[in-house]
Amino acid sequence: MSAGSKSASREDVYEWWSRHPGALDVLYTVAFLGREREFREESLERLDLDTGERVLEIGCGTGNSLRALRQSVGPDGTVVGLDPSRGMTRVAHDRIRRSQWENASVLQADARHPPIRGQSMDAAYAAMSLSAVANLTKAVQSIKRVLRPSGRFVVLDARPFQDFPWTLLNPVVTPVAKRTTNWVTEIDFVAALRREFERVKVTSYNGGSIVIVRAEG
Repeated sequence: MSAGSKSASREDVYEWWSRHPGALDVLYTVAFLGREREFREESLERLDLDTGERVLEIGCGTGNSLRALRQSVGPDGTVVGLDPSRGMTRVAHDRIRRSQWENASVLQADARHPPIRGQSMDAAYAAMSLSAVANLTKAVQSIKRVLRPSGRFVVLDARPFQDFPWTLLNPVVTPVAKRTTNWVTEIDFVAALRREFERVKVTSYNGGSIVIVRAEG
């Protein structure tokens, strides 16, 4: 498994996950402590999408959020997914093609340099992806740039346990997660969002390890 190798690159890690969807499901089940569906639905509700809007998904992976995003914006809206992994974007593109979603597309691109026109998106969404970006400040600034002044950015992500006694698990959980997903635990994504956006609402779950953030302004 290349994801477990110290020499594995980011691309190698996510290329492996793209070829093993069952293993990816198990990873998310463990990360969310069995509450994945609940947290994903709540984060999408926080996005508060309306029909006809344009939404950008950062780190769309295999595209498992695309259907829900499309349903929220309706046939007149637009969904664009970005992911730096060739394997992930390939799987997501195949999902779009099979489902014949004409108003959805996926691009292989880095969150730090999204190929999106400035102030062209109504909303942005990132699920379990922002914490794997090395230059997080650059990524958040770039995402804000593509949002309209009234746009909002919702993040569903993970961090090391914050609450005792959950924190006792960090010495075991954190190294394993970093090796298998390129998790960047040294960077505080909540703080990065607070630096760039005027209004930031944070809700945490599972001992503080799962966070939903809505950022605006």
